[in-house]
Amino acid sequence: MRNVIVFIGILAGLSCQPTAAKQEARAEQQDTTKQTDEKEAIIMMNPEFKKQGELQQHLDDEGGGNYRYAEKDMNVALPVIADILKAKGYVAPARDVFDKKLREIFAENFSPGGTCRVREYEKFTMLYEGNSIETPFPMMSDDVVAAKEVNFIWQIPLIASLGSFVDTVHFKIDTKYTQKLISRNKYFFNDSKADLAILLNEDTAFLKVLVTSFGYTKDQKINDLVMNEYLRGEEEELEKVAAIIFKRDCKNQLIVREGLLKWIADHTDANEHRLISALYNYAFKIYEGKNDFTQNEKRKIAAYIDNTFIPLKDKYGKGGDWPAEELIFNLEARDKEIQDYLKQQNYFNLPELKNLYGE
Repeated sequence: MRNVIVFIGILAGLSCQPTAAKQEARAEQQDTTKQTDEKEAIIMMNPEFKKQGELQQHLDDEGGGNYRYAEKDMNVALPVIADILKAKGYVAPARDVFDKKLREIFAENFSPGGTCRVREYEKFTMLYEGNSIETPFPMMSDDVVAAKEVNFIWQIPLIASLGSFVDTVHFKIDTKYTQKLISRNKYFFNDSKADLAILLNEDTAFLKVLVTSFGYTKDQKINDLVMNEYLRGEEEELEKVAAIIFKRDCKNQLIVREGLLKWIADHTDANEHRLISALYNYAFKIYEGKNDFTQNEKRKIAAYIDNTFIPLKDKYGKGGDWPAEELIFNLEARDKEIQDYLKQQNYFNLPELKNLYGE
């Protein structure tokens, strides 16, 4: 199917004076590859790669073209991306290891309620950030591609974004573009801590989407990136954190991201309790205003908030401007059956609720 040869090198900093022959060879190579001081990769491609690159110049997503991105576009790009990763030191994990990690990062997609956010193809899996899929390959999106043959993740790849054609058969990789690709895969699948530092500096948009859209909350440094942004916001904006904690799946069922509630608990003290107080107030607002939550969903949201609030109030809330009473007690004036419902649900197995209200 393809004949791919990757050459990577730096033609600078030689320790001795080059001969005339070496200088001539260097000049010839620079003319062919347009090499810079950075490492570059020149790839010899099959004709299909060039053909798809030309078709993609007329994508209907970009200025009203007449070409739609298709499975074939992905299939010709994935082997090139795999070679880039290999050349940069990425070690593809075994398939079972890769699949296990994939289901950890994108657990909401692979859950029973997330089936609308996963689409399987022969050589890759599409993982969609949202529940509404208007087209299988949306351009300029945060959807994720998981390659099955070489075991890596990336975004929907455009050939022009990978680099540029030197001639009809040679393609030059854009090494600056590929850093995010390399660091994402080395961190998540090669456990490279150095690459997390690169992602936190250069790829924050993707990391935020992992938390806010895909629900990945197992990495505290990535959680910090997202949650500290709320803490830096205006007071009236704090309640918006609820929108990334309480979500809906493909079946319109309520999802509670307990990892973010734990983050709030771990970052609350006597002086800093703005996020838990904002959630406390949020519970009252969903009872008072119009929204899409059912009565039982409001009760469940209140239960999870109160389960976080109770131990924090016991530990830190003796003074200051903390709410004076536990949330469920306070909501009874608006919902007289809330405690009966929570008891029927065995308090959602939330320990603090059981200890306080189940006594």
